[in-house]
Amino acid sequence: RLHDPDVDPDLLDTTAALFTVANGWVGVRGALEELTPTVHAGTLLAPVLEEVPLEYGERSYGFPGRQEQVLAVPDGWAVRAEVDGSALDVSIGTTHGHTRTLDLRTGVLRREVRWSAPHGGTVAVTTSRLASLRRRELVVVRYTVRAESAAHVALRLFPCCDRSPLRAHADDDPHVRPAYVADDGSGSRTVTTCSHTATSGPAGARAWTVQHVPSSAVDLAVAADVRVVGPGFVATGEHATTVSADLRAGDEVTVELLVAFTAARQRAGEPSDGGAAVLAHAQQVLDAARSAGHDALVAEHRDALAAALDWADVEVDGDPQLQQAVRFALLHVLGSAALGEGTGVRAKGLTGLGYHGHTFWDADSYVLAVLDHVLPDAARSHLAWRHGTLPWAREHARVLGGAGAAFAWRTVTGPESSGYWPASVAARHVDADVADAACRYAAVTGDAAFEWEAGTELVVETARMWVALGHHTDDGAFHLHGVTGPDEYTAVADDNAFTNRMAARNLRAAVELTGRHADAAAHLAVTEEERTAWRRAADAMTVLVDPDTGVTQQCAGFLQRRRWDFAGTGPHAYPLEQHHTYAEIYRRQVVKQADVVAAHWLAGEDVPVDQQRRDLAHYEAITVRDSSLSSPPHAVVAARVGWLALAHDHVREAALLDLHDLEGDVVDGLHVAALAGVWVGLVMGFGGLRTARAGDAGRSTTGRGQEDAAGDPLHLAPRLPAALTGLRFGVRHAGARLRVEVEPEKVTYRLLDAPSRPVVLVHHGERVVLTGQETTAVRGVPPLGDVGPAPVPPPGRELRRPAPRPS
Repeated sequence: RLHDPDVDPDLLDTTAALFTVANGWVGVRGALEELTPTVHAGTLLAPVLEEVPLEYGERSYGFPGRQEQVLAVPDGWAVRAEVDGSALDVSIGTTHGHTRTLDLRTGVLRREVRWSAPHGGTVAVTTSRLASLRRRELVVVRYTVRAESAAHVALRLFPCCDRSPLRAHADDDPHVRPAYVADDGSGSRTVTTCSHTATSGPAGARAWTVQHVPSSAVDLAVAADVRVVGPGFVATGEHATTVSADLRAGDEVTVELLVAFTAARQRAGEPSDGGAAVLAHAQQVLDAARSAGHDALVAEHRDALAAALDWADVEVDGDPQLQQAVRFALLHVLGSAALGEGTGVRAKGLTGLGYHGHTFWDADSYVLAVLDHVLPDAARSHLAWRHGTLPWAREHARVLGGAGAAFAWRTVTGPESSGYWPASVAARHVDADVADAACRYAAVTGDAAFEWEAGTELVVETARMWVALGHHTDDGAFHLHGVTGPDEYTAVADDNAFTNRMAARNLRAAVELTGRHADAAAHLAVTEEERTAWRRAADAMTVLVDPDTGVTQQCAGFLQRRRWDFAGTGPHAYPLEQHHTYAEIYRRQVVKQADVVAAHWLAGEDVPVDQQRRDLAHYEAITVRDSSLSSPPHAVVAARVGWLALAHDHVREAALLDLHDLEGDVVDGLHVAALAGVWVGLVMGFGGLRTARAGDAGRSTTGRGQEDAAGDPLHLAPRLPAALTGLRFGVRHAGARLRVEVEPEKVTYRLLDAPSRPVVLVHHGERVVLTGQETTAVRGVPPLGDVGPAPVPPPGRELRRPAPRPS
């Protein structure tokens, strides 16, 4: 449980993200049902966005002209409670006790408050809230008021615009915008219609609001179905549904509230139906939910989450704080993606409006690395969304002067939404990240249909971009110039190590997949000459290693730059980008987030461990972690090279980043990639997990598993730090499920399915075969040997180790 034993009204905006309930389609932040004190952006709906002009001091060719921004929507679940004429507000009156708890097993947020009106009675209010994992448009709320002294109670429910209007990004104040008109250039981009049904009476009522966003042609409907249990009379008015009750001491009244959130985007050229379709769908959702009943809705949601978490759970012995944190992380990773079909996984999930609700490359590399194993349907949905954005990616590649597909660095539906051109134009590694995610998903799940239908096209189109972007020099080497890697403190550089390694994998995967799927290759007009060019570029890809130090250069000339003056930089001067010009930062050896180290994590299968250790020693000492994306890759590589305590510290920082608000920005939403990175650090780091997939260096490029009829092996090299005494997790490989149980001196592998062919593991280099007859294997953990002292982060940027909190 995530427990808040004494809710502080002044911290509600900060803690709202932590107490979000979400399912990938709708997210309800941890605002109080009374909406006072105010928490901005209480409800987010994945498809609802607006488009706004991007303004530049100086515009240049290829800069995106518009930006997509996710909007908050009407809350629908808001309740204004009045006790003897006074509005229930925990910042006034007398609050005798106030707690809330997010159950990490059921995904249900519960709240209890005892409150006395300034001039009236005392009541105890109990609420519960969930975003259904069975019915993606549905939020289920129960609001109970028990009178501790005689009191008149009025509960007013406002699904309409005057309580929770469409709101823009987090810098704006909430306000109502005039609506259902076209954008007239004045900034009024939304229209709201408000309606209530005439059906009301002693048992319940139904109300709705329909809204339209002209700039993005999105219609949405929020419909609320109210049922009352206990004494009370229900009435509907123009703007609210009201439940009134005269309660004696000990009496209680309960409102069961079902809220449907539906949305759809008009197709170009189609006439508007005024939101009739989304409203009709919302009514259908409510009809079905009301027929099922509150208890059944809670039970089916609980069962759906249990089915996911029973498999996804990672058990950690020896660090109780980390154990709870990884369960918190998994719940929110699932909530960011579980039912988000048709949309991508956002950097903040549905927990806040940070980054305007955009999707970045970390969704493909960090979050899908987890979803592939714990919720593969959600991983497939994200990749299907990426595949659906190919028309935008092809046009973007054309604008950039290339070929194939160039995916947006940040987007909601596909178009580039970044005005930061060193990233949106130059951070081309995103294309290899998408291709790698497609290959990894197919290898983990065994989803051959996806690989044929969409995966091959994603890989081929991105491979075409690399050949157009790069070039061979006279010595035959292949170079990629003018690119920005993951580290945004080094931009528009030549031969970025991460970009080049991932591009080489992308090119090899294109060769392999077009050899395996000749019909798909023919459909994509792939020629043998093109495949030869891909193979030649991959084999000649430049990765620069400094001859004096033996350290991999992050980019050409990087190790010749002057180091940043860490000792002379005070703690108030971080993040560096907020206190120093990029011109100053770009000239120095300083790293915002993992780059060379991330390359070893994702594409380091052919890099000797000694090289990875040498590189980590260098880059650990100059990485300031001004991004939440650094710790997971550093954890994986530190565990791989034997610096286990350092890996443990990195995993803990990722795990506690949001729970302890280490960056002071949780008000904008959770860091979903960092939360996924907790699983990454534990399973890929201490579990040593590596999945062989298309594009791995050294694999056959003419077929699959030529030397082993059982197919590509699953690599595992478990080893625990001294602080941990056990680690248990589940993984998938080619569709089969395995449970891995790690102890300090031994590892047990259990095959949970009966696959049609053997499952081949590689345990610390030893080949292990599991079959339907031999489902279990136990192997020892080899001694580590002397790996030398672990490096430390830069002075002033030490890894943070917050102490456990009471709750």
